Amino acid sequence: MGHENERKIKILEVKTLQRFYLCRYLVERKISLETATRYCSEIIYEIGGRTYFAIGFKNDLGGYELLNPFVKLSSSPKGITTIRNGADTVASFEGFMDFLSGLSIPDLNATPLNFAVLNSLSFFESSRSFLEQHKTINLYLDRDTSGQNYSGYALSLTPKYQDCSNLYQGYKDLNEWMMHIGKGPRQQCDLDIQA
Repeated sequence: MGHENERKIKILEVKTLQRFYLCRYLVERKISLETATRYCSEIIYEIGGRTYFAIGFKNDLGGYELLNPFVKLSSSPKGITTIRNGADTVASFEGFMDFLSGLSIPDLNATPLNFAVLNSLSFFESSRSFLEQHKTINLYLDRDTSGQNYSGYALSLTPKYQDCSNLYQGYKDLNEWMMHIGKGPRQQCDLDIQA
């Protein structure tokens, strides 16, 4: 899945998720439609005069992360998404599919949490002003080289940061782990979400 040039994307309409193939894609990714419709929209957008449909996840600047079974795009302006629930612990995710996956884990939601979805690791530095307002910062970044490098960097900044990616060790990210639960050995983990 490649990233298109942001300037070419024109958002035509934002509406409630209902298109069958988008809903089916979410179910295939083990995301509940109830959760998805709470945080995402169905986006109709245009590139080069052609119209397309995607699951849209809005960022704090008004742009969207756009995802369907064929493409992963971003509309301008690009930035992080924060969800504030008055908590002193924040859970931070690299992308919105991991965020939606995290919402289905009971232990992760046992206490009130704020959330920060980076929408790109390149926004980690600019997200720190929000993240570091919290007593505890739980990181659920990808287990690839970039994600692990950023987690290591964060841990060097302040003990507030906790790397929670061991939960999905052996998988690329939280959503991939969710998709494989029940297919092979179950992972044992401690989500350490205490403030």
